[in-house]
Amino acid sequence: MSFEIYSDNLIYQSIISTSSENALFPASNILDPRTSKVYRSTLSTANIIFDFGETSEVDSFFIVGDKRNGLGVHTITLEFNHLNEWVSPAETQAITIDAAFNAGVTEFTTKSYRFCRMVMTSTLSYVEIANIFIGKKLDIGRSINFNWSIKENELSQKQTNRYGQIFSDIIGRQRQINASMSFLDKDQLDKINSVIDYYGETKPFFIKIGCDNMVNNFLRFSGMFYFNDIPQVSNPYFNKYNMSFSFIEAT
Repeated sequence: MSFEIYSDNLIYQSIISTSSENALFPASNILDPRTSKVYRSTLSTANIIFDFGETSEVDSFFIVGDKRNGLGVHTITLEFNHLNEWVSPAETQAITIDAAFNAGVTEFTTKSYRFCRMVMTSTLSYVEIANIFIGKKLDIGRSINFNWSIKENELSQKQTNRYGQIFSDIIGRQRQINASMSFLDKDQLDKINSVIDYYGETKPFFIKIGCDNMVNNFLRFSGMFYFNDIPQVSNPYFNKYNMSFSFIEAT
């Protein structure tokens, strides 16, 4: 199955500190679901430290940039440690980002630590990021049929004058994904329902659709999304369930 959900985001339980921040763009902005509410440093290098509060498992990282201005970061490395000390972290993890698709996702072997430091560099005079996920992806299982379609809705506005000239207010597009899962068992249904119960239609989470063997760049179909409505469940067989979804991109 080429569908992953990243819902257990440890940043929401973390104490967050930074090496520097612009007072107008504090690190707390990464908790805001609007991608326009960004964190910005005062230098071209910066780090953010996440204290999870307890030893926590991490196997994935996801980032999306400001929908209009893109990613303001060039490289990202995650460092992990049991203590808030960074001279010699216990483990490091390089992160892959793609400026063309304004996002990046990296999965890795599970790490269990209390502290994570996100080290960043930029080609600008500052580092700027919007929304991130640090945590464990949801293990749904693989014996599921997954079907989906995507539509990009144009958010830009244009007007045509009487001479046929077009004047545009260029903003970008918002993706909408319609999908369905078939043959979920009761445990898989519970896992999906736990995401629905927590996020509802009002809080976004991260999804990935596709893999390298399926498409040249799966980030075209992946990112931070809301449930567009509460998914519908049907029961075609005694202990098997079907579920239909609609996701709308967080912008």
